Amino acid sequence: MKQSTKQKQDAFMAVYEPVHENFVRFCQARAYRIMSAEDLVNESLLRAYQQWDKIKKKDALIYFLFGTARNIVLNTIRKKREVALDAVSENALYTRNSAEIKLEVEFLYMQLNKLDDLKKEALILFEISGFSIKEVAKIQNSKEGAVKVRISRARKELKALMKDEHSITSKQNSL
Repeated sequence: MKQSTKQKQDAFMAVYEPVHENFVRFCQARAYRIMSAEDLVNESLLRAYQQWDKIKKKDALIYFLFGTARNIVLNTIRKKREVALDAVSENALYTRNSAEIKLEVEFLYMQLNKLDDLKKEALILFEISGFSIKEVAKIQNSKEGAVKVRISRARKELKALMKDEHSITSKQNSL
C-alpha cells in the first residue's frame, strides 16, 4: 500500500531529525571549497526523499545520506576537474566564534583537503560528525581495522601538514 505524501514526509522526517546535526557537520566538512554545504545537504535530502520508498532499512537512512553526499561531491569534482574556490559561508559554520578560531578552522579545512578522500572522509565522520569506528566502517563499506588505520594515518598526515605549513608561515613572517 502506497503512503500518502503527508505520511511519507512524516516518516522521512521522523528518521532524519535525529541525525540532522551529524549530517550537516559531515556536509560542511566534506563540501568545503568544493561546493556549498547547504546545497550538498539539500541535494542529498532530495535524493533520499525521492528514494524513500525504495530504501529497505529506514533506520539506516544516515548511511544512505552519507553515500549520496559523497557521490555528489565526487561528481562535482569530476565535473569541475579542479577544486572550486567557493568556501563554505563562515557565518553558517561558526556564528559565535572569534576571528582567530575562524582562521584556525579555515587552516584546518585547507590541510584536511590535502588528504586522500578515504582518509579525509573517515576522519570527518569520526572526529567531526562523531560516528563510532563501527559506523564509519559501515558507511565506508570497510572493516573496522581498516578504518582505524585510515584514521590514524589521516591524523598523522594532517599533523605533519599543519606542522609543515606552520613552519613555512613562521619563516615567512620572520623575513
